[in-house]
Amino acid sequence: MRYRHTTAATTALIVIAVLAGCSSTPAETPATPSEEPVAVETPSTEPAEATPVFRMPATCAEILPSSRIAAIESQGLVLLGGPGGRYENDYLLEPSPEERLGGITCIWGYSDSEVSSITVSVAPLPPANRASVVESFVAEGLNESEINGASVFAQQGDTQTEPAIINALRADSWISVIATVGGTTFFEEGLVILAEATETAYVAP
Repeated sequence: MRYRHTTAATTALIVIAVLAGCSSTPAETPATPSEEPVAVETPSTEPAEATPVFRMPATCAEILPSSRIAAIESQGLVLLGGPGGRYENDYLLEPSPEERLGGITCIWGYSDSEVSSITVSVAPLPPANRASVVESFVAEGLNESEINGASVFAQQGDTQTEPAIINALRADSWISVIATVGGTTFFEEGLVILAEATETAYVAP
């Protein structure tokens, strides 16, 4: 009987030990470090600004803004030569250099004397013709500069005999303005007309 008691007591101790082990507090799971939100860059949805492209005007009514044409006409000038003009392309004895390249030349002058006062030309400029056009400017003794990304060949002229001449060359165009009466005032006005003709010829695609 003593053997049985010992065995029973031992068994009871084992059961108590096991139960004690089961009732122990479980090990804590290591805390997961908090993850801070990462900022995600959202691509811009605004479209890139399109580069204006050269558009060859078909008539003299398209070569300048209507406000500029109205200002020219308010000075008593009429369109003598060029598409839509009194004499169309027959005002000049020979085509202008710009017309030979497929462009147009528009000439405003006084109706009674038919003497030209303001000439504006726009033409496409193929790369193969650029060198010869520049050579002609150099031969004329025009001064070279750069204005708004264009190579400009010009002379200020004077109020007596020399006209104000401005030629602007870009990669794909040739735009020119000639004022029969030169000098500072008319040269500066020619630069404004050049800028207007350029803005009119280059449009958004």
